[in-house]
Amino acid sequence: MEAISGTLLAAPKTLSAGRTAASPEKQELSFGEMLQNALSGVNRLQKEADQAAMELLSGDTDNLHQVMLKVEEARLSLQLTVQVVNKLIQAYQDLSRMQI
Repeated sequence: MEAISGTLLAAPKTLSAGRTAASPEKQELSFGEMLQNALSGVNRLQKEADQAAMELLSGDTDNLHQVMLKVEEARLSLQLTVQVVNKLIQAYQDLSRMQI
């Protein structure tokens, strides 16, 4: 969730004259790069949840609570990603149906 909320959903703080609060040496990310970072974060969470479940099944850990937290976090991040994709597709379809 951190990757998605930090990348896609957080609006940049604005300063006077319309500039953002990003540091001058930090290069702004394009939409594609932000999307790639968010999807990488979701993938990472899915892999961590899978690893935690495998460790529980193999007996390497007995902390069921932590495993369930990781699995639920991965599930929620995937659901959010699917909903964002659905909204993007819907917006594209709405734009393509507009008459000029």
